[in-house]
Amino acid sequence: MARKENEPAHVLVAICGASGLVYARRALEILHAAPDVHVHLVVSPAARAVTQAECPAPIQWERWAHRVHEPQDVHACVASGSFPLRGMVIAPCSLHTAMSLAAGLAGDLILRAGQVCLKERRPLVLLLRETPLASHHLARLAELSAAGAVVMPASPGFYHRPDSIEELVTPLVLRALSFLDLPQIPAAEPWEP
Repeated sequence: MARKENEPAHVLVAICGASGLVYARRALEILHAAPDVHVHLVVSPAARAVTQAECPAPIQWERWAHRVHEPQDVHACVASGSFPLRGMVIAPCSLHTAMSLAAGLAGDLILRAGQVCLKERRPLVLLLRETPLASHHLARLAELSAAGAVVMPASPGFYHRPDSIEELVTPLVLRALSFLDLPQIPAAEPWEP
């Protein structure tokens, strides 16, 4: 989608109730620091509950967003095909959300915005955090991929010998963000043996 001159690239980050909130935090940090990127955010109620269970200190997700949308607001600007959204990343993406998208459901803002990305042929990246997957899950994920979504299991690499969780998370997040085609976002370091 072509941007008008001086218009920021609008990106939506959705956080679902799967474990792995460190992926959402890192994606938001990277996007928020990028020049000319306007970060929209929606956090599901389940993600708020997981935040309390998974994070030792409360996280104010809103601090990395330029605009926060309520999960039930299906009339938000990011849910319209006419809004110049560059793309959407769901990180972490629960299996419930992925299966709902595959079924064509749009009962909340995360699902509605995801359906709009699919129909408008905009990048939709699902950083899937659940495992194992049953055969019917795999079939629905294949349907999502055929519809244009990027289904990316949150499986970090170890070949670069990471010394910290951040060193595991950052390359995976950068890879997920690369599908948004934002020149402001650095590429993940390529692996060299």
